[in-house]
Parts: sequence; C-alpha cells; structure tokens
Amino acid sequence: MDIAIRHEVMGMSPDEIISALPHLNLSQVHDALSYYYEHKNEIDKRWRDEINGVESLKKTSTSLLEKKIVKIKDIHR
Repeated sequence: MDIAIRHEVMGMSPDEIISALPHLNLSQVHDALSYYYEHKNEIDKRWRDEINGVESLKKTSTSLLEKKIVKIKDIHR
C-alpha cells in the first residue's frame, strides 16, 4: 500500500520510490505496483477504511495538548 500511495497519490516514479525506500530495488517496486493494480479495489477500500478510522479517532479523542490546557485552566480557577 505504501508503494501504491507513493506512486498514485504522491506522483512518485519507481526511481523516486527507490530513492525514498533504498532497501527496495526496481523489480520489487514494479512487483508491488503490479500487485496493487491486480487488487486495486481491495487495497483502495482498505486504505479508505484506515483513513476513515483515523478521522473518526480525531473527532472522538482529546489530544494530550488539549488535556494539558484543560488541566492548566482548572489550576488557575
């Protein structure tokens, strides 16, 4: 999924992906992209589900900074 996102969303070429992920070779990048295109609907759905999960967490959880701000306000009351 990481390679597909870099290629499809970020517009990176296979060579740019290798530069960003030097532990991979060109053949591995092409294999990953080939796998992605063969399973595009499944992978895209999983990616959307992950994004939706993160967005849901953002809406329902309080960040550490927000918690600290509330604590400081409580102290100064």
